[in-house]
Amino acid sequence: MKSSKKLVLELKRLNQKLDHINMNDRYMVYNANPLKFAWFNFLSGIFHSLGTLFGTFVVAGILVYFLSRVNFIQPITNWVEQILSQVLKEQIIPQQNIKLNPTIKP
Repeated sequence: MKSSKKLVLELKRLNQKLDHINMNDRYMVYNANPLKFAWFNFLSGIFHSLGTLFGTFVVAGILVYFLSRVNFIQPITNWVEQILSQVLKEQIIPQQNIKLNPTIKP
């Protein structure tokens, strides 16, 4: 029984060491070849930018489609007509009382 517990404990330690080596190995690969690392970062940046651009186009297209279906002019027109109906025309543009001389013919 003790030997199986020791074996399990030893396997756990071995797995931890392998995980630690694996993590350090990735770091070493990036440091071992800086041009490869720079190239992968460059490609990653390009694809990130293209993904952002594509996502923006999709969201903007959907937004424009739905906003084109909404009629914004009619509510604004109704609002302006309601305001103008409450205000007398004479208050906006004062009218002068012009008396025409009946003796002068145009």
